[in-house]
Amino acid sequence: MQKVRAAVVFATADKYFSTGITLITTAIVARIINPAEFGISVLGGAALLLAGMVRDAGTSAYIVQTPDLSLAKLRAVFTLNLILTLIVTASIVLSAPILERLLNSPGLNIYLKICAIPFTFGAIVYPLHALMARDFAFGKLAVVNIISTTFNSTALVITAFMGASFLSFAYAQVVSALVGTLLLIYFRPSFEIFRFSFASWKQVLSFSVFSGGTGIIQSAAGVISVMTVGAFMPPAMVGLLNRASMMAQFPERTIMAGVSAAALPAFSQAAREQADLRKYYLGAVERISGLIWPCLALLIVLADPIIRIFLGDFWLETIPLVQIIAGGLLLNFPPGINYPIIIAVGAVRRAMLLSILQAAVALPLVAISAQYGIHAVAWATWPIVAINVVLSTFFVKAYVVKFSWKDVCYALFPSLFVTLATIAGPLFIVHFLGGATNMGILECMLAVSIAGVSWIAALCLLGHPLYSEFERLFRSIIGYLRRSDPTPEPDV
Repeated sequence: MQKVRAAVVFATADKYFSTGITLITTAIVARIINPAEFGISVLGGAALLLAGMVRDAGTSAYIVQTPDLSLAKLRAVFTLNLILTLIVTASIVLSAPILERLLNSPGLNIYLKICAIPFTFGAIVYPLHALMARDFAFGKLAVVNIISTTFNSTALVITAFMGASFLSFAYAQVVSALVGTLLLIYFRPSFEIFRFSFASWKQVLSFSVFSGGTGIIQSAAGVISVMTVGAFMPPAMVGLLNRASMMAQFPERTIMAGVSAAALPAFSQAAREQADLRKYYLGAVERISGLIWPCLALLIVLADPIIRIFLGDFWLETIPLVQIIAGGLLLNFPPGINYPIIIAVGAVRRAMLLSILQAAVALPLVAISAQYGIHAVAWATWPIVAINVVLSTFFVKAYVVKFSWKDVCYALFPSLFVTLATIAGPLFIVHFLGGATNMGILECMLAVSIAGVSWIAALCLLGHPLYSEFERLFRSIIGYLRRSDPTPEPDV
């Protein structure tokens, strides 16, 4: 358990630092690149996301999850990744001009071709990254991610100021991919795995077909959703909707980044050791909701000043979209842990079936709502999230661990009261000032500070298990600082 906590701490610290850099970069770039230009990069990024899942084909999850990992299996993973990388890269280059014409997005062709360059590094990156995750080397992974993010942000800002427009995102990907690959090789120089071999390919493929298929279906659903919106709306609307989604998902992606990175290795280790997965799962739900819900609720209350201060006048139309989408995400009480725990116990076929059912729910709703504008698409988040959460939780109950819906409600109730306590102060400030539109940066900072104090106080008063985690972390930090203190004790 201590190893899992350390992994979550390292991964979360990594994501917080990287997110801080990304936030500063976004605030700068949002004032240089307008929504229409940003929309081109969104469409290109959607296509590349699907291509990345096809290329990985679930092999990273196989390296992390399989109990008896051998050199032959690692070489089979590399071989499969290399073949898929070459095929998918060629497909990106050949399909780029076709996608540009179909989506009526000038510049998408060259954007995808530039991004195809760092895409070729994947056959090296994916196995090394998965090996480090399996070994819980999240401290080293944090260094890799932070340095790569720094180079990405620097390249993005410089090229944006030079007038590269949406191509700035492509150039930044080239730089960060090269830096990240070199760092992974430095920290995990496992050159012996980079050899062509088809030994053990059946074991790798039997797992990867379903695990990779799950990721491909999920990515395909996301890509089709973006492309569907792009078919009914101009790139500017796609850019606005994507930026609103990014802002609404910011709490989940930031807070859950560390948890998600450690979830599969942690659940896989627990499954191998035959630990109490029910206790792990419900404990995770209780702690995660205590973090996610207050942040989402606070974002809904303060969306207006946050968007105006952070993104600028280009993006004011995203304010109601952020509030709508964040409200829908409140229904997602176990974000980031249902799929990892299903895969951890080897139920990859169930995970693939789940992804098919979820895509079958999401795609028709997006296609219908896209015909009525971006606000309709934002409201579609509510039924999509609600149905998908029920489906994924049912699969966990049915095929992984046994618990009741009453157990889930019992785990969530403390977080509900913590959330209400957190936003009480900010709501009073908004009401006192006559609305969120009258809030400036000082008032916003005051509201966030009061929310933070109220959150910690509520955790303490309610005896929320999240508070004990913070106490444990605080004691660990104090103990580390004391051990590192070079001051000699006085003679007696």
